[in-house]
Amino acid sequence: MKATFESEDDKEIKRLAKSTDMALFIAELVNNGWRDFKHTDYDYGKAWNKINELLTEFSIDIDDLID
Repeated sequence: MKATFESEDDKEIKRLAKSTDMALFIAELVNNGWRDFKHTDYDYGKAWNKINELLTEFSIDIDDLID
């Protein structure tokens, strides 16, 4: 795929350039991040509830981000 974007906003250019990395990070966080806390006494449920709440708020569907 080839895409061309024109912008004078450096932040916008960086966001577009890093969008795949961000999508993969979010997918990894949601699908596997909890495993680091699974065998600890840390109550990660509250954090995961917040992550899922924010995903819903921003209309991010993990299945749309990865193959």
